Amino acid sequence: MKGLVVVGHGSKLPYYREVMEYHVKRIRQMEIFDEVEVAFAAHGRKPTVDEVIRTMKSSEIYLVPLFMAYGIHTTEELPEMLGFEFKEGVIKGEINEKRIILCEPVGKDDLITFAILNRVFAAKSFNVE
Repeated sequence: MKGLVVVGHGSKLPYYREVMEYHVKRIRQMEIFDEVEVAFAAHGRKPTVDEVIRTMKSSEIYLVPLFMAYGIHTTEELPEMLGFEFKEGVIKGEINEKRIILCEPVGKDDLITFAILNRVFAAKSFNVE
């Protein structure tokens, strides 16, 4: 079984989690992974990454940080929580006989450029003539 955990920062505002759940629901509908879950990296936000990993049945779990760039969560906190040593790029390790793949933050993905432009075009006041 393969699993995916979308890791966000977390917020006191419920809309933040709703947006993450929206994307998780869409990924689930694609049926690429056996399990798709949300976790949070900020202290005090639940569920945490390690809590989610423990509950998953998948033997291979991909963690995708929903961050624009490397920061303290992706360079220090997540690797430390997982018992991994940070290095830029994909980090692989094992927890409780589960293979864990910590992916790079999404920010440098070329599709983010289009998402930024899409927000401008969605404002409908922008004229592309």
